[in-house]
Amino acid sequence: MRILLLTHAFNSLTQRLGAELQQRGHEVSIEFDIADSVAEEAVALFRPALIVAPYLRRAIPESIWSRHVCLIVHPGIVGDRGPSALDWAIQDGEAEWGVTVLQAEREMDAGPVWASATFAMRRAKKSSLYRNEVTQAAAIAVLQAVQRFESGSFQPPALASLSGVRGRLRPLMKQDDRRLDWTRDSTDTVLRKINAADGFPGVADSLFGEPCHLFDAWPEATLRGMPGTPGTLLARRETALLRATLDGAVWIGHVKRPGSIKLPAALAFGHEAPALPL
Repeated sequence: MRILLLTHAFNSLTQRLGAELQQRGHEVSIEFDIADSVAEEAVALFRPALIVAPYLRRAIPESIWSRHVCLIVHPGIVGDRGPSALDWAIQDGEAEWGVTVLQAEREMDAGPVWASATFAMRRAKKSSLYRNEVTQAAAIAVLQAVQRFESGSFQPPALASLSGVRGRLRPLMKQDDRRLDWTRDSTDTVLRKINAADGFPGVADSLFGEPCHLFDAWPEATLRGMPGTPGTLLARRETALLRATLDGAVWIGHVKRPGSIKLPAALAFGHEAPALPL
């Protein structure tokens, strides 16, 4: 079967799905979704039987989804809707999450459900969860959805007709939602917030009184902040900086300062960091 993968980037998920589908004998073409005209041309030239969209940052144009079955790979449980699915799941401390394959329609993430798969959440950075658990669940769900489409007999149920749906519509997560309160947030809360923003966009905060975005946080197992001083920078180790939380401390591995690229924290603050004890 001719399958067009319509994607924003040739990331790990797109590569995995392309390989899995080709191994099963499907003829796969990949097109970058950069504009309606480009996507429309790809569909016209390749003439796919099915379109699978593993990673998009915008809606598939109606000129395509109204004429072709387009399956969207959404990194959320059934019923979850919105562009920050995995971010919310990590930050909210969900114990189980999943991937849903649904059909593109006018309303985003609300089309008929072709397949889904769930996985246990581990405490990890968003990029790690995406490359591992999300990608594995997506492969399972997409392959099931493709088999169901090939059969010609499967009728995907409308989302509204499903019972026991736990997912819901949630908005784009903004920096106000990610904001750290060092005087109130526990170590676990700080880690969840930074993990949920890992890779992009990071958590807006400040170090040494200067604004920056924080990435790559790890819990400190031994050192603790002084009573009443959460938020205080305590030490440095190699290129990471240690910051006190309400009940412990976390290592900040990378930061991005305004006008700069993401750098190891101690390197980004090369003038200030040496004053901290090793």
